[in-house]
Amino acid sequence: MDNLPKKLNKTITITATAAIVALAWIVFVLVVPVKTANGEFLVQEGESLEQIAENLTNRHFIKNKTVFVFLIKVLGAEKNLKAGQYDFGDGVSAIKIAYILSKGLSHTSDIKITIPEGANSWDIDKILADAGVIRSGEFAGKFYADEGFLFPDTYFLKKQEANSETEGIREKMKENFKLKTADFFKNLSSGKKKEVVVTASILEKEAKTENDMRLVAGIIAKRLSLGMFLQIDATVSYGACLRNYQYKYCDVSQIGVANEIRIDSEFNTYMRKGLPPVPISNPGLAALSAAARPLKSDYLYYLSTKSGDKIIYSKTPVEHAKNRKKYLGI
Repeated sequence: MDNLPKKLNKTITITATAAIVALAWIVFVLVVPVKTANGEFLVQEGESLEQIAENLTNRHFIKNKTVFVFLIKVLGAEKNLKAGQYDFGDGVSAIKIAYILSKGLSHTSDIKITIPEGANSWDIDKILADAGVIRSGEFAGKFYADEGFLFPDTYFLKKQEANSETEGIREKMKENFKLKTADFFKNLSSGKKKEVVVTASILEKEAKTENDMRLVAGIIAKRLSLGMFLQIDATVSYGACLRNYQYKYCDVSQIGVANEIRIDSEFNTYMRKGLPPVPISNPGLAALSAAARPLKSDYLYYLSTKSGDKIIYSKTPVEHAKNRKKYLGI
């Protein structure tokens, strides 16, 4: 019994010490600023607190996701987080970030640019030119070689940046691609990564739903393994635009494929086997996921209906010919 007070005192001391250490760590996590090379951060519409905290952690703006989420909830600011483009500057604490996000202190005067999934370099150029950000042809002329790696997303551009720096816009898109696909590509070789991106860029033009994308990806993979021509109109159209229009705007959907398939090029998948040498659009995550996880099936052919809202699959050339006549009248 005489030892009880000593043991109790020791337990209290250990507990108190642990509590002080834990409190000091939490204060360190919340109060000490984190140095970053780039203070810009985008919060998209509909993103949850957990998603925002995850992105902040991945960008090294905060030290601990769990503590940040707890802070926001304790402050009752979870429903007050505002979408927008933020600039936290060079070194800011988690508490300051929580305040900025909850008050919506974003760059409301910035130019908002939305690049849709499947847009190619000509489409991006037109979107930027229509917004008054660049002169027509300026973006595509410089960065067409980055096709496939300009991530489709919403971007907020500072007016001074937008008016003078196309390189900065391109870097935002490429950096966003790296950020959004880091986990996705971490176990893939560079060769496999390129194959996935090229296939995904085709899927953006050939299918709309995730299931159709995976089915078409499976058909592409099967035709490649069998040494068959892919015979994909979208690759032919892209090659025609590249040859005839170079850096001027070209709507690939308006290219007459019937004549183009007779002209040999690296993108003519009616005359050359294999995938085209480079991506033909800039795919989103759904298409990239489908390209990496193709769905196996008995199908070897497919076509889109005239309305483009449905894909018809077939297993044999005879069945495909019947579907062409039935749905396309050819």
